Amino acid sequence: MMVNRSLRFVFFMLIVSLFVPAVTAAQTGDESDAVVRAVLFYGPTCPHCHKVITEVIIPLSEEYGDQLQVLGADTSQPAGSQLYQVAIDHFQIPPQRQGVPTLIIGETVLVGSGEIPAQFPTLVKDQLAAGGIDWPDIPGLVQAISASEESNQEEGTEESSPEATTEAALPTEVEATPQATATLLPTPTPTATAVPVADQSVLTIDKDSAPPVEEVEPPPPDPVGTALAAMILVGMVAALGFAIWRVVTAPSQPFRVDRLPPLQASSWVVPVLAVLGLGVATYLAYVEITHVEAVCGPVGECNIVQTSPYAQIMGIPIAVLGMLNYIAVIFLWLIQKFVPGRLANLSVLALAALTFGATLFSIYLTCLEIFAIHAVCAWCLSSAIISTLLMLLVVMPITGESLRLQPGASSA
Repeated sequence: MMVNRSLRFVFFMLIVSLFVPAVTAAQTGDESDAVVRAVLFYGPTCPHCHKVITEVIIPLSEEYGDQLQVLGADTSQPAGSQLYQVAIDHFQIPPQRQGVPTLIIGETVLVGSGEIPAQFPTLVKDQLAAGGIDWPDIPGLVQAISASEESNQEEGTEESSPEATTEAALPTEVEATPQATATLLPTPTPTATAVPVADQSVLTIDKDSAPPVEEVEPPPPDPVGTALAAMILVGMVAALGFAIWRVVTAPSQPFRVDRLPPLQASSWVVPVLAVLGLGVATYLAYVEITHVEAVCGPVGECNIVQTSPYAQIMGIPIAVLGMLNYIAVIFLWLIQKFVPGRLANLSVLALAALTFGATLFSIYLTCLEIFAIHAVCAWCLSSAIISTLLMLLVVMPITGESLRLQPGASSA
């Protein structure tokens, strides 16, 4: 009886020893054969797109090789823009999340150079472990790629050998289709395989020769924008000097908390301007935090300014600081307007100091745009003008009134 049990145990262990390695090998084989496919919508001059490609896509391609395929669709081209619009409609991307870079993997839509670096590497790893994932379900995408592959097979197109150069494999002309303008972003393989899609190609190429990831040179300084910024800078400096002169030559000491009648900047233009400034700062904060392209006017280049190292202070976007400034202006104006006594005087003095500081900071930022960044942001110039006008609207009334001391207060 003991012998039979021993034989059964040995037989069981033999089965386990044969079965477990087989399962493990099968699982390993499945994972090694898994492929993750995604689509990246990008703009050729978008600095956030360049950051995503160089700092996220290429390192992941070097890590996973052929197991990661990213199809790049240039939204500056009509066909790429059309495909992006199809993706917006299909995935119901809300307006506030529309912009490049946008990366779609499966049913997941990632927007901006914040979300994509934070989430895409983990998604790739998880999807490879789960057996891979095919192209996103964007209407017309798979059909365009399949049709291109079939066309290549019929023409007897073969992949380049490892000895072949990348230049020899690159197509010079590709038949256009209405689906997309697309370029497969690079993997570290030394060869290139072309699959025509639209008026460019789906390419797997060496990263050193990949057009989409070449660093985009910033455009030359806009002479009109620079001249406008220079005029605004001169105006801000003149306004600041005038405000200081008003304070120094005031007929009485305006900066005393025991003054009667209370100090007051009563104009309703102050909160109106502050609300406008808050709207500008909120939009710029949204652009900076979500890493989408800003809507710029005909003057200047907002996105260059917003992606410069000067757009943050200790990791905090300057636009967020601008929001806090305008909220504080509104709050202090309401207190000095509707609360009597010393608190009103303190509030208006704080309001004057805040607007002085905001104007000085706006002068500093405008100097950076002209002399360091060599690009002008129309939104930033608008905020600078608003800050300067707020300073004048606060300083003018409190330095132009004849104020008397409270009874019993010491004379000046």
